Amino acid sequence: MRTRHGTGAWLQAAKPLEAHMARTGKNTVVEEFERRRARMLRSFGACMLLIAFSLCVTQIADSFPGLFGIGRKGWMAFAAAQFAAGVVFALMGFRQYRCPVCHQIPRAHDKYYLGVAVDPEKCPNCGVRLR
Repeated sequence: MRTRHGTGAWLQAAKPLEAHMARTGKNTVVEEFERRRARMLRSFGACMLLIAFSLCVTQIADSFPGLFGIGRKGWMAFAAAQFAAGVVFALMGFRQYRCPVCHQIPRAHDKYYLGVAVDPEKCPNCGVRLR
């Protein structure tokens, strides 16, 4: 990440925060990251449930178009709203899952996967221990 202060300015700015967090508790960084990780996993769980529910509602709309006096278009609108809510939950979980020190999303870069590291041992950006 390049800023007007140079390439490593974000890392230098994160060090005082890391020192403060180390003074306030033995494993404060680890505990905060675990809290954020749990929140991310809950958000993704809610996302999966909402998307699955929207698919079930779509099937109900196709099988029983007049169920409860609601037409097919009403059921499809409800399914679309559920799907959109699921996407919002997924994005919220993704945006909240950050390193407590450098505030970057821990990404996994290996031979097969270029996404988010779900349970990293250390932050790939600043190197602080997360587990």
